Amino acid sequence: MDFAVLGYAITSMETETYRPARVILLGEDAGPELRRSTSLDSLVTPQSPPFFVWHTAEDPYVPAEHTYRLAAALAAGQVPHAVHVFAHGPHSLGLARNAGEAAIWTTLAKAWILEQA
Repeated sequence: MDFAVLGYAITSMETETYRPARVILLGEDAGPELRRSTSLDSLVTPQSPPFFVWHTAEDPYVPAEHTYRLAAALAAGQVPHAVHVFAHGPHSLGLARNAGEAAIWTTLAKAWILEQA
């Protein structure tokens, strides 16, 4: 079965919350149509695979807004998903070992992946 596991994901090119990535990927003059057509949150359909998404609310580089937007799109599309936004932690925790509450994300992801089989 196909599924996606995303952490700190930039899911929208339509927001100004992480403009540097948009400029690098799409260019300074990317119009609204291009921005929307490359935003994961606008590409969700009922045929999208299940998603496991995690983030930290304190991430200064990729705001949790990206995860919230994707979660709303997944819910609207009735796509199975799990979303975890941990209160504390910087960007780039990776496996988050010794990172407080966020350290549990790998355990949660493993359980979720096993449920998908």
